[in-house]
Amino acid sequence: MAGTWIEVDLDALVNNYQEVTKHLHPESRCMAVVKADAYGLGAVEVALALEQVGCEAFAVTKVEEGLILRMQGIKGIILVLGPSAPEEWPEAVKAELQLTISEISSIAELNKVCSDLNKEVSVQLKLETGMGRTGFRLSELEELALTLADTPRLKVMGVYTHFARAAQRDKSYTLEQYEQFKSMTSRLEELGINPIWQHVCNSAAFLDYPEWHHDFVRIGTLLIGHYPGPGFGGKLNLRDPWTAKSRIVHLREVPKGTCVGYQSIYCTKSATQLAVIPVGYADGFGLAPHFVPQGWLDFLKIIIKNFAALFGIYLSQERIDLNGRTVPVAGKIGMQLTVLDVGMQECSLGDEVRIPLRRTVANPRIQRKYKQNGRIFSERILEEGVSRVSTEYSR
Repeated sequence: MAGTWIEVDLDALVNNYQEVTKHLHPESRCMAVVKADAYGLGAVEVALALEQVGCEAFAVTKVEEGLILRMQGIKGIILVLGPSAPEEWPEAVKAELQLTISEISSIAELNKVCSDLNKEVSVQLKLETGMGRTGFRLSELEELALTLADTPRLKVMGVYTHFARAAQRDKSYTLEQYEQFKSMTSRLEELGINPIWQHVCNSAAFLDYPEWHHDFVRIGTLLIGHYPGPGFGGKLNLRDPWTAKSRIVHLREVPKGTCVGYQSIYCTKSATQLAVIPVGYADGFGLAPHFVPQGWLDFLKIIIKNFAALFGIYLSQERIDLNGRTVPVAGKIGMQLTVLDVGMQECSLGDEVRIPLRRTVANPRIQRKYKQNGRIFSERILEEGVSRVSTEYSR
């Protein structure tokens, strides 16, 4: 009996993809962003499902992620968004991945790798317009054009940029980035560089700026059933493809005043049942990314939560769905075991619970079960110690 697993509803994923394509500019296509194991859903099964309904392009961050997709049969365009290293280039070129070029120093060496293999590589140029991460600046474009003129093995297929604040209410910074992008692409044309494709839109920009859809929109957040911010809700008919589940593996009645877990921060207020589920922070449960407060209200919420915790009141404690009712976590979440206060209502060993487990922090070794038409048709299990996903798939 599997203790903890994640069900991924591929019908919901396909629904979200089709919702996006309904709102696409007629000349544009959706590039599905399946980086970070498709935000935890499983990049291979997600890409296979999307390719079956017409998706022709995928984006990842690392060469390794792109190679996994190719090895598992993905035939469409695969763009590597992040920087790559020379030792990765031979396999990337052989697999016909499209590499992002964001610094001049790498161009000549990549060309030599292609020459040694007697192959060409399709590349896309990343322009730095305000994200402050990677990409060419306006002052570098002339040198870029001269360098590319001497590297015939590199075929420039696309040019793109990435918006830093597209999900925020103040649109002025995004507008400045877009104007910078248009200025830079015009300069590239003057220098004789005319990529086939341009793309700028992430999920937020896709919703707010349909006139900027260009040749591709890069969609990740919307595909996994989330909006990029609270102001976007209701614009599409999204479905959540992700359900994290576990089972009760230990159950015991305890009297009032029973202390639970490390530091005994939780004591039962009456006679109750304590249930143990085999999931903890090593699986990503209870972990949350660090967010910088976006205003005084956010800052005040953080202060209140921490002040309450000082007195043993945990306002953000995780709550679990058990047989249609919500039960609290009792005490601290452990590394691999968590205790629930399930009350005196009837429940049993083996009962399923639903866990609020964040996609991007969920341990990849948690079993993924893939559903279509209401039934599980595929499973993915990674063995302990395995760091890269290769052949642990069965459809």
